Amino acid sequence: MTVELHPLRVEDAEALWHFEIENRAWFERWVGPRPDSYWELGSLRKVIEGQLADTDAMFLVWDGDTLQGRVNLTGIEQGVAQLGYRVGEAHVGRGAASTAVELVLDEARVLGLWAVEARVALGNPASVRVLEKCGFRPNGMRQIGELDMQLFRCDLG
Repeated sequence: MTVELHPLRVEDAEALWHFEIENRAWFERWVGPRPDSYWELGSLRKVIEGQLADTDAMFLVWDGDTLQGRVNLTGIEQGVAQLGYRVGEAHVGRGAASTAVELVLDEARVLGLWAVEARVALGNPASVRVLEKCGFRPNGMRQIGELDMQLFRCDLG
């Protein structure tokens, strides 16, 4: 397995759309559902265009021509970003998430960030392991919507 990050592009909309549909039920076990418009290819293209116009750093996780997931640095403010990532169910337990997070931390350093924060829904120990393996440390608890979340932080040095 060779995990690579590629910056998100509008041209990736169809591959991302298929990936999201294939993994919809899996993802919704851990995070809230996407809006209905996300599930239409044309709408997803517009969502990607909007994301690319923002200051966020968004990447797709590839192994050759297989889309395994995505990883994002969002809400960049005063040298700190929020980490978001998702790996398709078929790729869980193979190191794709850990490798993608390590690679995006390298991207964060290139962007001049000094810390990255993340949150994980309680009951998702696999995601906690990924973050801890990549140098994140617990940083509190918070309720977001109806989900109880554990907060993490990784100071970049």
